[in-house]
Amino acid sequence: MGQGKKGKRKKGGMGYIPYDYESAYRQYIESMNEWFIEQMAGYRKKNFYVLKEIKAGDQFEVEIYPQFKRLDEVPEEGRRIVKENSNAQKNLNDKNARKYLVRLINHNFGEGDLWITLTYDDAHLPADGDIGKALKDVQKYISRVNYQRKKRGLKRAKYVYVIEYDEAAEIRWHIHVVMDGELDLDTVEACWKQSSRNEVRRTRKDKDGLAGMANYLVKEKKRIRSERRWNSSKGLKKPDIRVVRSKQPIKGTGSYKPISAFIEEMVRNQNYIQEQMKKWYPDLEFAEAEVRYNNFNYMFYIHARLRRKKE
Repeated sequence: MGQGKKGKRKKGGMGYIPYDYESAYRQYIESMNEWFIEQMAGYRKKNFYVLKEIKAGDQFEVEIYPQFKRLDEVPEEGRRIVKENSNAQKNLNDKNARKYLVRLINHNFGEGDLWITLTYDDAHLPADGDIGKALKDVQKYISRVNYQRKKRGLKRAKYVYVIEYDEAAEIRWHIHVVMDGELDLDTVEACWKQSSRNEVRRTRKDKDGLAGMANYLVKEKKRIRSERRWNSSKGLKKPDIRVVRSKQPIKGTGSYKPISAFIEEMVRNQNYIQEQMKKWYPDLEFAEAEVRYNNFNYMFYIHARLRRKKE
């Protein structure tokens, strides 16, 4: 009796479980001693690595990590199963949510858009911990902005906002907004009714696009739990993500090899990561890379960041 349609498995990794691979590998490699190399070699046959390419605006990231078929093979720190296409804010930890938001900003905004900081005067200041009022205030603000845009024949605003507050650090309520730059600065500022001491400016790209500004907006600090929420307009483009299981040693040259075949040299000699990235992505400029491991299984997570070359 032949297998029915339901019983068939597609090629290309079906059966591998999704997991929080970044949390699973937290120990940084400083140097490789012989003992460590022996441990790594003992697990070599089990290693099955994939390479994820993430394109967000001018930024290009590469993540290399192992895949597993059984949850008990996964380091304990990463055993919370997550979906690859899920919203990072809901399904990953705060660090990954911030990373997702940086990519989202870089992918949807650019030179000449708006970076807005909205503040409160004493008369309108939300009570300590009252995230609900702050959310209502920023939502009313966005509605006023969209009303002004409609009057001028413009489409609804494209935006991302982050609410900041920290009672312990004496940081007053304020809101950071990244918005497209079609509406003039004075009108955008006038739509906020909770104070007159605000700042609206045009965004300026640096060598990393808007990554510097985006990282500032989502910087790690102690916050009330609900304040970690951020919001965005509908229809923002998601960063382009592609997962591959093999690469040519040089782009366009040679036979494809499994990603696992490149791992040992990358770990032994981290300068090799830069060399290999240049071979895989000759049109991009290498920025930085890191290697982390977990002694649960002596496997690795490699993260590299590249960017467009200067013209």
